[in-house]
Amino acid sequence: MKKYMTLLAAVVAAVSLAACTPTTEKNASTAGTPTSEAFKADTMEERNKGNENLPVQAAISIYQINDDRSGLEQKMDSLETEDVEPQGLIDKMIEYGVLDEGTQVLSFENTDGKGVLNLNQITSQEDPFEIRLVVESIVNTFTENFELEGGLILQENGQVYTIDSVEADEDGTMYYDDAYDEMI
Repeated sequence: MKKYMTLLAAVVAAVSLAACTPTTEKNASTAGTPTSEAFKADTMEERNKGNENLPVQAAISIYQINDDRSGLEQKMDSLETEDVEPQGLIDKMIEYGVLDEGTQVLSFENTDGKGVLNLNQITSQEDPFEIRLVVESIVNTFTENFELEGGLILQENGQVYTIDSVEADEDGTMYYDDAYDEMI
């Protein structure tokens, strides 16, 4: 039995080696072929060939209220537009349950890295902590996606919107809160 197993192993090894060894026919057919074709440049154009008809999407970051409602959590998503659009962010925040249905951007201005966002409504929440979560979510989402180093002034129907629990400058400017995950 041992002889047969050794013989079988030798046959398998010989067949494997024979299959991997280049043949003279193969060598003859590729002898005149330049090898530079095998090393194509790794460019974005080369990688994206065949994807020309795919929709262009803008990567975005949405801050939504976490499950235990103690803070926010960051979610990555995309908009089916080339650029980040304010109403697109608001629509995603509605989709994530942060903002109420029907929330619309009345205007958005980004001047030298400082934003002014005017919404038709901020929240229907009455609990002060829930209101804070919504406001912090809006501020973090817009300051990150539009790179607002100078902060964000939030308005509701043209009136500056601030709350006591979120620190704001005299003109109402609020800033990204990096301690967003636990606000209690």
